[in-house]
Amino acid sequence: MSPPALARFHSDLQHTRREFPQALTLPGAAYTSPEVYALEQRALFGRSWLCVGHVAQWPKPGDFSVLDIAGDSVLLLRAQDGILRAHFNVCRHRGSKLVLESAGHALTRMLCPYHAWSYQADGSLQQAPQMPAGFCKEDHGLIPVRMEIFEGLVFVTLDEKAPPIDEHFRELPDLSRYRMGELVPGGRIEYEVGANWKLVCENYSECYHCPGAHPQLARLTELIGRNERAQEIGNCFNGGPMRLRTGVQTMSHSGASPLRRIAGITDEDARYVNYYVVYPNLLLSPHPDYVMTHLLWPIAPDRTKVVCDFFVTREARDAANYDASDVIDFWDVTNRQDWLLCERVQAAASSRGFRQGPYQTSEDCVHTFDRWYAESMATLNGEAGRAP
Repeated sequence: MSPPALARFHSDLQHTRREFPQALTLPGAAYTSPEVYALEQRALFGRSWLCVGHVAQWPKPGDFSVLDIAGDSVLLLRAQDGILRAHFNVCRHRGSKLVLESAGHALTRMLCPYHAWSYQADGSLQQAPQMPAGFCKEDHGLIPVRMEIFEGLVFVTLDEKAPPIDEHFRELPDLSRYRMGELVPGGRIEYEVGANWKLVCENYSECYHCPGAHPQLARLTELIGRNERAQEIGNCFNGGPMRLRTGVQTMSHSGASPLRRIAGITDEDARYVNYYVVYPNLLLSPHPDYVMTHLLWPIAPDRTKVVCDFFVTREARDAANYDASDVIDFWDVTNRQDWLLCERVQAAASSRGFRQGPYQTSEDCVHTFDRWYAESMATLNGEAGRAP
């Protein structure tokens, strides 16, 4: 992107930063530009608290995952002491990547294939062959990555100056009644979507498209979610409820729940499904009987890996007749409908005919996300962050 084009991009973002009635959607370059994508990776994903999963997904010592975060390889590993830790997946000697597998079990030590330095599961240096006298192993353990657990969800940040997770999420609604920390994995679907990660967030933030795109969803839930409960907005999230139609128990093909209601969910709570975008990469949806998450991992300006997980009560999953296919298949159909819509926008975002458009009145959460993004990018561009 040439300097004039980059200046035009930041100028176009000013239209998105306006108050809702006058605001315009993001410019096409937000979805297509490699330079914008690189800036997002370095300065948004490289500085934010990112959700990487649920604590129950690494249940045993030796369970691990390797994640590519803003160009860095990060190793999450539960050590023999039972503690889940995150470290940069980089040998302290000459910088070789240590673990090549994306996930696995029974990892008790990391052996560098280059010069045979080895590390224990807690990140401490175990062996450094033939190093000179005075070399201190204690000073050369793996570099830790900040990791905190919030409501059972595991977050990491590459930014040493990021505020503590409780402070960062202080505006989130109280979700403790969903007992997410006690839930266990109940199913997973992975996708590679041919669209920019922001298009996925925007699509999740509105149901203006639902009557035509999701007939199976529209028959289960009222499509305007404000009813008795208002949309909720904070500096780190936006979202709100949608009310289930009379006689519907949950979001599934049948509308009936094959699972047990989460303990602590009241009859009033059971009338609603909640949808929250937690910036930048978590789509969080607590249901009366399960919690669904989508984790977004940008791959390129026009591609995003989406990991959709379902978390259920341990009692439900351990039951002999456990079968969540009615729920999981329902959301697989819905997800794929959404991905096609996102991909259609992506295909047109580089067109000479693409223009910033107005928001429909129910798209306030889309604007809230877009404005968060635009103001974040303006700050990164050295501006004071003041909207016109």
